Amino acid sequence: MAQSIKGKVVDDALFPIPYASVALLQIPDSIIYKGSITDENGMYVFDKIKTGTYFLKVTTVGHKQAYISELTVDSLTQLTLPDLVLLVEPLLSEVYVSAIQHIVRFENGNIIVNVENSVLAKGNTVYDLLLKLPGISISNNTITLNGKSGVLIMLDERVQQLTDIQLTSMLKSMNAEVVEKIELLKNPPVKYEASGTGGMINIKTKKAKITGISGSVYSSYSQGIYARSMTGFTLNYKMNTFTLFSNLDYNHSIYNTIQYFDRVFTFDSATTELDGIMNYKDLEKNMILKTGADWQINKKTIVGVKVEGGPGIYIAQGNGTNTIRKDNKMGYDYLRSFTHTPDKWSSTNYNFNAEHRFDTAGTTLHFTTDYTRLTEIIAGSIENNFLNASGNLALPPITYKTNNSSLSSVFASKIDFSKNIGPTSSFDAGAKISSVRTSNKYLFQRKNNLSNVYYTDTALSNNFHYKEETMAAYANYRKVLTKISVQFGLRAEFTQQIGENTDKGFDLLKRYPNLFPNISMEYKASPTHNLQLNFNKRIDRPAFNDLNPFRWFMDQYYYFEGNPFLLPHYSYNAELTHGFKDWLTNSFTYTRTDQIMTDYTLQNDTTKVTTETKKNMKYMNYFAYALFIGHDVTTWWNASLQGLLTYIEYSGDLNDLLFHTRGVYYNISSTHTFLTSKSTKIELNAFYKSGLNAGLAFVNPFGIVSFAFTKTFLKNKWNLSIGINDLFYTMKMGSHLNFSNQNWTYQQTTDSRRLVITINYNFGKVNTNQREDSSNEEEKGRLKH
Repeated sequence: MAQSIKGKVVDDALFPIPYASVALLQIPDSIIYKGSITDENGMYVFDKIKTGTYFLKVTTVGHKQAYISELTVDSLTQLTLPDLVLLVEPLLSEVYVSAIQHIVRFENGNIIVNVENSVLAKGNTVYDLLLKLPGISISNNTITLNGKSGVLIMLDERVQQLTDIQLTSMLKSMNAEVVEKIELLKNPPVKYEASGTGGMINIKTKKAKITGISGSVYSSYSQGIYARSMTGFTLNYKMNTFTLFSNLDYNHSIYNTIQYFDRVFTFDSATTELDGIMNYKDLEKNMILKTGADWQINKKTIVGVKVEGGPGIYIAQGNGTNTIRKDNKMGYDYLRSFTHTPDKWSSTNYNFNAEHRFDTAGTTLHFTTDYTRLTEIIAGSIENNFLNASGNLALPPITYKTNNSSLSSVFASKIDFSKNIGPTSSFDAGAKISSVRTSNKYLFQRKNNLSNVYYTDTALSNNFHYKEETMAAYANYRKVLTKISVQFGLRAEFTQQIGENTDKGFDLLKRYPNLFPNISMEYKASPTHNLQLNFNKRIDRPAFNDLNPFRWFMDQYYYFEGNPFLLPHYSYNAELTHGFKDWLTNSFTYTRTDQIMTDYTLQNDTTKVTTETKKNMKYMNYFAYALFIGHDVTTWWNASLQGLLTYIEYSGDLNDLLFHTRGVYYNISSTHTFLTSKSTKIELNAFYKSGLNAGLAFVNPFGIVSFAFTKTFLKNKWNLSIGINDLFYTMKMGSHLNFSNQNWTYQQTTDSRRLVITINYNFGKVNTNQREDSSNEEEKGRLKH
């Protein structure tokens, strides 16, 4: 005869704890026999229990796990257990730990960076932080991971659909204080978008503190050539089954950038050099508000709503000089240019999400839907003055204005199902639909020097509309054996793209289905050795801005132009990873990318104009070996070392002229954390990145050293951090190219050496999860702002 077990779960004040997870496990194999969740009064019950010996395990967020051991059930006894008391789990900041939590660690070949425990995160933006991470480079607003472009940026597992410039702007406006950890994912599962041939960078923000009223307030100030400041707060309130959460961040920053761009032109047996220098002083003001609520309808179902977004403005002001050298037949000696480009935007995202738990064995159903709306106006004015050696006008000036008004919207919904099939298997499946609409109206005007009136240049003005619909479905199965675990996943996507240029009579229609497999196998050879083999196929779609056939001028002789004929590129990735204990990892990677999208420049030797755009090259081959070592030298000193050695090969053509480039690239980085006392921590970070083959161009090497320390006060409620970024001012990024008729060099220095001071105040007691759900991850990453 089967019997029952019942009882009650309470806290240390003897108040009942609702919705705690209760598991009844068999002895001696610890397999879950049955699971339950406490009701509103903290009660649980297990019916129809077979004769045997069991133990009880109770878990809930914000409390320590509790157990009742050696429960013997026979055919006669009904068991009513004494109240089980769960003690509050204290915050880590309230406990002194003599060992140091690792800042950088490897998991299954992926790099996990614990930003929350990093002193170097204090007072820095996420952009500053990314520059200090192993394997990451940012050059000309393009992010690469281990020398590979096509990197997808996710914020709380939501892909950011931004152009390169806009993504850089967002990262610069986001305080690293709100980040918990950063995951550098080289083998994302099929539940994520198939985009990102270079891998994914998932920026996970801190969880909300929502027991009663809780939150934090921070303020940061940094000084380099110019000052920057960031201020923000989080505020959360939890009632019995209802949670409110919010945070507001405001950024006011001034950026200084100096660009050197030297070009050589050969025409009619004459060689002319343009040596350019451009100095930018850019102002950014940005406010981001996120607010939402979660409602626990019952012990199995929770729903949530969230609204986030805000306005922003980025004003780029530049002045530069192009000096004409050698064979000068241009009629002047200097080109002085002045640019003023205000970029104003407003973005709002509305989210609804729901989750239902069918049982305590891991059977769940997630649904989420999003609607995002973005409005943006990018205006610009450029004045070109042609001067002789005496500084007087040699030719009439050329002045023009641009205005691009855009409206973008994204609607997306997805559903995910997950089920554990016994103790050793699991199955996941899901589907997603998305729809993107973006409309751009581009106006190009020139100034009449006699009348001082601007007129429209119809050859360069444009209207471009873009639509994209995607349907996707996936399934994933995982099986764990004694020493081997295998995982098979497959994602299917069908995409339709429609582009229309109403002024030029241009239409574009693309339809393409795709299958994306993801296979992994893990072998635990011994308690100290682990092997993992991964294979996946991924896709990179063009950013919407890269498809727009508009011209964005830097000066009279340089502009960027989109390419509406760009095709997505595909990568096939294989990786073998070996781990030794928890402190040494080796990995070997091979990636083949077909029809790879590559930045390139074209040069007109007659007009001296350089055009930057993108096109599909033939392929890229990528071979890499990565080594990671992370170890506690002592209880107060942790050191990590990460190295990468790659061989990169590109093949393609430019104006029917074939090219085949290859090269070896390496980088090395090291982070050291010192716990000098219970309340003081010091962190030192250094990295060096060698020159990199990036298709036609070659990226120059550079490295930086950064230092910071932090101290906590008043029961760890207050935190003060002081640091110096780029201590020796060595972050000077650049590139050069020598191909066909092109021979140019580029270098950029920024306001990277900065003194950073941050103060933070935390209130509240218990950390609790704030759920992050989104359905428009991949689409938003290719929108503006």
